[in-house]
Amino acid sequence: MTITLVQAIILGLLCGLWKSCIFYTIGGFNINTVIFNAVFVGLVLGDMSSAMVIGASVQLIYLGIVAAGGNQPSDPCLAAFIAIPIAIASGLDTNAAVALAVPVGLLGAQLTNLIYLINGFFVERADEAAEKGNDKGIRIWGIFVPFVVRILLVAAMVTVAIYFGSSVLAGVMSSIPQWLTNGLNAMGACLPAVGFAIITNLISKPKYVIFFFAGFFLVQYTGISTIPLLFVGAFLTYLYVTFARTKTDGATLDDEDDDEDEEDEEDEEETTLGLDADDQMLSKKDVLFAWFRFWTWAETGHSFVRMMAPSFCNALVPALKKFYPEKEKDPRYIEALQRHMTFFNTEGHFGGGPNLGLSLALEEAKSKSYDSIPGEIIVNIKTGLMGPLAGIGDTVVWSTLMYLLIGLFLPIAKQGNVLGGVGPVLCLTLICFTLGYVLTLKCYQYGYSFAENMLKSGIINIVIMSASVLGLFMMGGLASTYVTVSTPIQWTVGGIVTQLQTLLDSIVPGILPLLDVLLVWGYLRKHRNYFMAAILVTVISLALGCLGIII
Repeated sequence: MTITLVQAIILGLLCGLWKSCIFYTIGGFNINTVIFNAVFVGLVLGDMSSAMVIGASVQLIYLGIVAAGGNQPSDPCLAAFIAIPIAIASGLDTNAAVALAVPVGLLGAQLTNLIYLINGFFVERADEAAEKGNDKGIRIWGIFVPFVVRILLVAAMVTVAIYFGSSVLAGVMSSIPQWLTNGLNAMGACLPAVGFAIITNLISKPKYVIFFFAGFFLVQYTGISTIPLLFVGAFLTYLYVTFARTKTDGATLDDEDDDEDEEDEEDEEETTLGLDADDQMLSKKDVLFAWFRFWTWAETGHSFVRMMAPSFCNALVPALKKFYPEKEKDPRYIEALQRHMTFFNTEGHFGGGPNLGLSLALEEAKSKSYDSIPGEIIVNIKTGLMGPLAGIGDTVVWSTLMYLLIGLFLPIAKQGNVLGGVGPVLCLTLICFTLGYVLTLKCYQYGYSFAENMLKSGIINIVIMSASVLGLFMMGGLASTYVTVSTPIQWTVGGIVTQLQTLLDSIVPGILPLLDVLLVWGYLRKHRNYFMAAILVTVISLALGCLGIII
């Protein structure tokens, strides 16, 4: 198959669009994963089945990749838009495509760092606009210009790589010797362990590790498929959480909650910042609009200098215009714009929603009694909440829920079905967009107390505990299915052929895939260097595969 220049350009522009992270949940899914990007590769090249099968295999090495804090160790999105088209055009099998995706992903991470550096220059212009009360200038220089620049830079690189790379690689692949092909296949069989080890390391605590082994060996011994595995995992999670709550909290939990409720009622005027429901200036539609503006552009202007600040400020603009009708003629409006152009970075749903709602409530209260609420208080509260809330969001949304959904739909994608790529992102977007809006609305209506109580609430701890248990159980089961390393070693004694793999399976089924995951996991617990983990697995598996020790 030959990729035309038009196809290469379209794929480049699509890659640039998704790497801009427009529409926060969808964009976040795309920059952290492969599987949905494979859908667009299949559409453009007219080979959906091959794109989904290869995409599902490449996805396995990127399980657990999360761009927390703007730091992305590798780039699954770029890997998808370059490795999958080249693999289809060159006739590579899935293991070779996985091997190709690794260096591309690492290169993409450096490209992302360059873009964040460039965006810092545009933020300076957005600051100048804020000083004049020019919200349009903030929007142009803080969001739109970085958005376009990122698309064009990525599109140029991807277009060149696809258009020229596919023909070159096709010639190279035809001359590769068999021993090297074996090495590439072994690399593809081992590399998924890196993804499983990363996500397991992110969500695990020592007391939950047993659930990983439970999932792994349940699949090894029974061959259970993904859907029944999920039901079993959910049942075990329910039993564990129920037992843990009964053991640690007992009957005192409800009493403590009742006491807290009484204290909250006594302090209601203080915690709602003096904003009764009848006095609030913003309707639910206004709050939804603010949340939608933030959700749409949250990451598009991301820079090392301010991160999400321009997008957060832009989300507040319509509300600030209601609070200060004279707009740029009112120094208080300008001060509010400058206040929210300061550094801000968090997870968009659990962190962005509460911070947005709380900022709306605080800014409204300040507009009614300007001197009673110092501007520093608004900034300090927002800064204090963004870290803890980001930790919750990264754990629940990106490290657990997203990969649970991917794991649920991955068998469908492996069959070449487009639903395997579309299903996870649709479910995640529906859940998380709704969650973000509800958190924004509640924090606007009830002020600081809602965000504070959410952090202190036992419900959050239960959610994190449940996500960890179910996540580890599912990752164990999926690792058992998709880490496929084995050994071809055999020997003959007295005319009887003995295969080492058969011998190992008779002792502990799946011992080599399990060792693969555990060795990477152990390395990450000590060093936490995802890049070096991927390099080590790549080099070692390639060497062992070329020597014929593993396949």
